[in-house]
Amino acid sequence: MAKNNAGDLSRAHLATLVRDLQARVKSLELQIGVRAVTFVTDTTSASGTTYARMAWSSLPRSGSTLTVDVSVTLSGASCDVQLRADGTQIGVATVTTSGTVTLTGFLPPAWEFGSRKVVDVQARVPSGSATVALVGAWHR
Repeated sequence: MAKNNAGDLSRAHLATLVRDLQARVKSLELQIGVRAVTFVTDTTSASGTTYARMAWSSLPRSGSTLTVDVSVTLSGASCDVQLRADGTQIGVATVTTSGTVTLTGFLPPAWEFGSRKVVDVQARVPSGSATVALVGAWHR
């Protein structure tokens, strides 16, 4: 590979290189800011008026928000899905048609950075039943 001297590159070429490097840095910064979270499935079937744990994970806090995508297949009128962090509800959605719902919530302020806590996804179906599966989760 030949070495380039400062005089070998035009200003336009240098500007293009700088813009390309800036775009790469921005992309890397966005990737670093988001961490995938692995959940353990407890069950995939929900029915009844009380919340049942569908999936859970334990993670150290390193950001301020948690986002999960949940797939729901209904055999009833509706399904309530909630996201909980250390026993505190941080996100909730009512699903009325089968599909994927995104829950996002801010982590409780009492949860100190670096300390490990349990987060879980729970669901209830007041009438009928539903199949609930976690598609993905991200911590930022």
